[in-house]
Amino acid sequence: MPKNKSIGKEKIFKAAIEIVQNEGIENLNARKLAQQLTCSTQPIYSEFKNMDELKSLLKVEAENTYRDCVEYYRESKKYSSYLSVGMGYIKFAKEYKGLFNYLYMQPQTNKELFFEDINADDIQQVLTNVYHLTDKQGTEYHLEMAIYTYGLACSLNLGLVNINEDEVAKRLTNQFNALMSLFKTEDK
Repeated sequence: MPKNKSIGKEKIFKAAIEIVQNEGIENLNARKLAQQLTCSTQPIYSEFKNMDELKSLLKVEAENTYRDCVEYYRESKKYSSYLSVGMGYIKFAKEYKGLFNYLYMQPQTNKELFFEDINADDIQQVLTNVYHLTDKQGTEYHLEMAIYTYGLACSLNLGLVNINEDEVAKRLTNQFNALMSLFKTEDK
């Protein structure tokens, strides 16, 4: 009869998330993970081909967590669809600091994009269908909003500012309206 594994894939994965959340992705390695689990590195390498495989799964988990944060606001219907994305991004930055850092404060893989955003297609659709921007305007508009939102998210993530949800919504709305009036003026 095979020996029962006491340290399986799920336990290793949870420990990896904890390390990333508390110490950052740069501190995640097999030795640190084994120390966290109080075991040797053998169970880690029997469950994962290498650390890159584990980090790849962590990236998917971080993206799903970000999507969940956006969905939280979309379901609440407290904010518009577009503002819900920004509020979800800020929530992700504040509550999941290590995962946010892993996704958005590391060098990007696609050098052609200013920001990689897993919600890009949904955002573009909202900007064109709801706010009647052209595809080109929608792309430019969102880039402008993304730069502002990213700065606010990083400031909150790093603890440089501390504002509540209402203040975040107010600031994002102000930026949204200012940019929208600029884009609508350019349209004429």
